[in-house]
Amino acid sequence: MTPDPGNETVVQQVFWDLPFPAYRWQLIAHAAVYGADAVTMSKLHRLPPRRYADCEDVAATIVAIQNAHPRPRRYRPMTIPMNVPHRSLIVSVHVD
Repeated sequence: MTPDPGNETVVQQVFWDLPFPAYRWQLIAHAAVYGADAVTMSKLHRLPPRRYADCEDVAATIVAIQNAHPRPRRYRPMTIPMNVPHRSLIVSVHVD
């Protein structure tokens, strides 16, 4: 997968006035105030929670996340408890 050349441009546009180093929450808050689109916000939310040195560090991390293979999820089978006491449903009908 080739890196998206627009990542660097978008990061530069959004964070040009943000003082670095900055934490992930600061990047997300600044992008929200800037009015970043949903795709950019989604990329920022996937960043690892750490301190970023500069815009190039943010863009490089976004590219690394896009090129990474997702970990397979392990699903546990759902267990239904069989010995739970329950009350039967009683419906009374009044006919006048």
